[in-house]
Amino acid sequence: MPCQLPVDCLNEIFEYLEKDKVSLYSCLLVNRLWCEVSVRILWRNIWIGKSITYGRHRLKVKPEILNTLIICLPNDSKNHLLEKRILNSTQISKTPLFDYVSFCKVLSIHAIGQVIIDVFRSQKYLTKEIIKMFVKKIYSVKKLSYYTNNSNTVNLSFLRYPGAKECLTNLSKLSCSTDVKSAFFYKLSQICYNIQSLNMEFKSVVSNGLKDLICSQNNLKYLSLSQTYGIADWTDIIPSLSKHSNTLIKLKIYGCEYYTRFRPLLSFVTRFTNLRELILSFRYKHNFSELDNNLKCVIFPYLQILKFPHSCPDDDILIKFLENNGKNLVEFYINSSDSLNLAIAKFCPNLKSLYTLFNFDKIETLKIILNDCQQLESIETKYITGLLSEKDLLETLAKYSSKNFYKLKLIICLDSHLVPKDLEEFFNNWKNRVSSKSFSFIIKGWNNSLESNHEGNMKVFEKYKQLGIVSKFDISY
Repeated sequence: MPCQLPVDCLNEIFEYLEKDKVSLYSCLLVNRLWCEVSVRILWRNIWIGKSITYGRHRLKVKPEILNTLIICLPNDSKNHLLEKRILNSTQISKTPLFDYVSFCKVLSIHAIGQVIIDVFRSQKYLTKEIIKMFVKKIYSVKKLSYYTNNSNTVNLSFLRYPGAKECLTNLSKLSCSTDVKSAFFYKLSQICYNIQSLNMEFKSVVSNGLKDLICSQNNLKYLSLSQTYGIADWTDIIPSLSKHSNTLIKLKIYGCEYYTRFRPLLSFVTRFTNLRELILSFRYKHNFSELDNNLKCVIFPYLQILKFPHSCPDDDILIKFLENNGKNLVEFYINSSDSLNLAIAKFCPNLKSLYTLFNFDKIETLKIILNDCQQLESIETKYITGLLSEKDLLETLAKYSSKNFYKLKLIICLDSHLVPKDLEEFFNNWKNRVSSKSFSFIIKGWNNSLESNHEGNMKVFEKYKQLGIVSKFDISY
């Protein structure tokens, strides 16, 4: 008779598969015990992250999940919805195999409302009953997501449902838009005191209750602010945010792409001197004008990750910033100039990951970075008009990168000139190096930029993967 692993062992093993949904679905089919263990992990977070802009996501849920949620509704809710002719007798007659809702640790109010609208067009009664079920059955929600969606916004009364306090007391992550009614934030500030991660999307209105919620938190560590629609005034909440200057270790700010005159108040950023990670995403240089002078003198002694996904402050300001803070950086993302690249080589000796651009005539700058940044493991860059060619980039990496280097991500915005001969030469040189890891090569193209030589290049990748020189390669659009 085969030996059966105990439940606690299975649970510990399956925890490693939390993000591998395909494998967990396979576990459901092995036997009942495996099904009981894996289903709890699968239902912990039923929401899917939908990308909006760089680094930002909204949660949504598959329509199939809605059918299961309806089956899980208590009988009194089913009968109520039957009387309202929202559900039919077939829908309310089914019973679930498990108490799925009780396994959930993440709750997205707007995603529930949206999937019901997508399937039923408009059914506020069904939304109310499902949210009431979540609040009653989930013992401890860890993450709550609540964004307004014009007329589709769910009624705020769910905080008064039985079990709401117990459900939300241990909330650790909140994602919301700032125009949610103040009553929601006031009520939540009386329930939750240990939110560690706060993601706020600024709309044209900033609810007064938001300040109370921010102030009431004891250990805020991660803060994300995004301005996507209209221009909101951040001024009133800055003192509340600054209260957390000692605990905050990650700060991300995403600026509005559509308002060229948008100049956010950013000088408060320098108050968070314990930051480990800082991301400032703005389309225009003048968006940084209020911050520029402060950046020259601020010291972030623990800063390890710094990203400017689009525009960035002027070179002289950033060079001074790197002189003061570059030593501890391990990851830097910037669309830089040659002078700034030289500053990276000079002031950032411990970098492990770098995104930057290299002009076509500045191959020496790349060599200097590779020589001075001996801990460098990964480079991400672009090939476009005026920038270093693919061939020159590969030749330089093969000859001058340190033994720690093993990963290249190349974004190709023009027709690619990468040919099998160049790849053969690169991998042939790479296999003769003293390197601790096999090579990872990721290429992302635009439109049909990778069509030429695609078949020949793939054969080279496959050849060196079989030889163990390449650990990973991926070509996509």
